Amino acid sequence: MDPVTVTELSNRIKRHLEPAFAQVAVTGEISNFRGAHHSGHVYCNLKDEGAQLRLIIWRATLQRLKFELHDGLEVVITGKLDVYARRGEYSLVANTLQPKGLGGLQLAFQQMYERLEREGLFEPDHKVPLPACPLRIAVVTSPTGAAIRDIITTARRRNPLVEILVWPAKVQGEGAAQEIARAITRLNALNDRLHLDAMIVGRGGGSLEDLWAFNEEPVARAIYASEIPVVSAVGHEVDTTIADLVADLRAATPTAAAEILVPELAGMFEHADELRLRLGRALRHGLDLWRERLGNLRARLGALGPVAQVRREQQRLDYLWEGLQSGMKHRLAAARDRLQGAAGRLEALSPLAVLRRGYSITRDAAGRVLHDANEAPPGSVLVTRLAEGELRSRVE
Repeated sequence: MDPVTVTELSNRIKRHLEPAFAQVAVTGEISNFRGAHHSGHVYCNLKDEGAQLRLIIWRATLQRLKFELHDGLEVVITGKLDVYARRGEYSLVANTLQPKGLGGLQLAFQQMYERLEREGLFEPDHKVPLPACPLRIAVVTSPTGAAIRDIITTARRRNPLVEILVWPAKVQGEGAAQEIARAITRLNALNDRLHLDAMIVGRGGGSLEDLWAFNEEPVARAIYASEIPVVSAVGHEVDTTIADLVADLRAATPTAAAEILVPELAGMFEHADELRLRLGRALRHGLDLWRERLGNLRARLGALGPVAQVRREQQRLDYLWEGLQSGMKHRLAAARDRLQGAAGRLEALSPLAVLRRGYSITRDAAGRVLHDANEAPPGSVLVTRLAEGELRSRVE
């Protein structure tokens, strides 16, 4: 046997192996995964319990994947064998990848859900309440689909005064998620001029693949960042999309979204009448309370005013004056009684009273009262005091 060069042998191997394994399906576990190379390609290993081989995923193939690759993920890969003759290496070049035992879209949904949940995009505290009576509603959807017709028809039937602004966006296929996300972001940026009260984001029903744009991360983050309340209306009641979980409210269908957002005009009139009656009753009750409070305040203010104080002082002065007069009268009466008693006693002791009983008092010329006849020798001039008048006499 004639010897051959390494290069010739490697090329022979390449020529024999590549056609023989131009289309293969291989199952194994991803290992040594370090993310995409700066070129956008992925170079890692595919292994099982007994062996491993080098795996190459070109950038175009990687971009079509809906789920994320990681070490330990079991996958089913279709592709071809590629021999790199210069190094004597062979690799499996992937054309398609599917998670083993689980559809790629289901795995992608699960991975997206877990990541966004950890970030808090589904938190109820972030959701904002919908307006009670919106006047302008934007709809992000396909302008030719059944969804927009259902929304407009339902809104006009319930309340023709509500304006519907249609913002066209691709809702299926390549680039749909980016268009929907841009539409949501743009409407928020223009809302100072548009004055939107709410936004409906959705489409009609379809397969999981048809609805996949509403499971994409750009749409989820645009809805989360929206300051305009968002109602998700993806017409597929069985499956819940990521957009449904992030939105402020989920509607089962586009028609249901219009029914939720747009109140019936007749019902609004009835509600307005009821509110008017309740407001009238409340105002009357409030006025009665204010009148009562005003009366109380006026009474309190009057009681604190100078006129009231003067009146109170006048009443107090009148009371004191009446008390003084009563006290004076009582004291005068008591003094009068005492005076009369003293006068009676004095009268009883008065010499005049004795004289009126027939007695008399005799004095000599010097005015001394005589008690003994010997005190008046003959010739003495005497003055005798009677009850009425006096007598002058001379002693013989």
